[in-house]
Amino acid sequence: MPDREQLGFVTCPSGVLIVIDTGYLEIWSHDRPPMMPDGALDTEEATARANTFVDLRVVGADAEQAGRMLGMSWHPLFIYDQPPDNPKLEKKLTDLVGKHGLDAHFEVIRPCIPHRQRVNLAIQHGGGAGEILFYGVWAAVVGDVPTSVPLSVFGQRLGGQENERWERVLIECRPQVPIARSEMVGSVGVDYGRLLVADVDALGAWQHEKSLDGLADFIFWGRDAEIAARALDAPRLTQDEFGWTDVREAFAQKRGLSVEKYRKKKDLKFATDYRPHSHHWRVMKPTRESSTESGMTEVGGATVCNFMTTWGDGLFDVYRDVNESGKLVKIRIEFCETDTASN
Repeated sequence: MPDREQLGFVTCPSGVLIVIDTGYLEIWSHDRPPMMPDGALDTEEATARANTFVDLRVVGADAEQAGRMLGMSWHPLFIYDQPPDNPKLEKKLTDLVGKHGLDAHFEVIRPCIPHRQRVNLAIQHGGGAGEILFYGVWAAVVGDVPTSVPLSVFGQRLGGQENERWERVLIECRPQVPIARSEMVGSVGVDYGRLLVADVDALGAWQHEKSLDGLADFIFWGRDAEIAARALDAPRLTQDEFGWTDVREAFAQKRGLSVEKYRKKKDLKFATDYRPHSHHWRVMKPTRESSTESGMTEVGGATVCNFMTTWGDGLFDVYRDVNESGKLVKIRIEFCETDTASN
């Protein structure tokens, strides 16, 4: 067995784990109708447009067959987060059912289905596991997870511990049970270079941007960062970073604005990051500091585990390893083209 490094552990009171890009939790609606928050997209117009979206259900005697042939979603009966007027998609379905003599059409769902409900639909359709989409983002969900014990999360390096990249990450659910086969669950999309493994119900308590203790950090780094630090009397935090940590939010915001203003005035080149002490900050702080680039925190009565993919962004496959009777033994996130047999 290849060497494994422990990234942390998770607890799962609900029995359903989700693997999701941590950066996208800002737009996770949980049990509320989806609503794109202000500032999540580049422009107010894009946000307003996203908040007009509807979901589509394929209905009719041949709905599932038509949905599979349409190929728009992992769940053949639902297409999520679509513009309210989508004549090209309507025509695509009309042409398909006409060509194959099927009974199927779209039913509009408004408001859109809450993200937590999409998890239930995926679990039901996938026989205990599946893939969901929210605003075009892929996440994988797995049920039958032990609810009463911590589950270890391990990483295996590509080619051994000397390699910086993970080949796979494993969530051990029943390590003493022999594995009989592997089943692909779905894919998880990453645009922020990190993933969270969490009890899906814990996400209902997740605070992505709101400080939990009234404190925040403001960090800046890069080519001209030291010039700004000297001019604005900003403390050096590391060899490459400057700024203020563990200060009141108002202070961090005021200092941050002064840094941004100075950068623009002097046409300097460096990066900045305002970090309120949210759940996102609580998992990213240890992730930035640990040798495994991973961290944990408590959210909604559960322990969640965050880690950097080490591959940056991409679309990665998630598998479940089960025993002869289909009982879940292990969840695997595969980061490169490999034999899907369990290790």
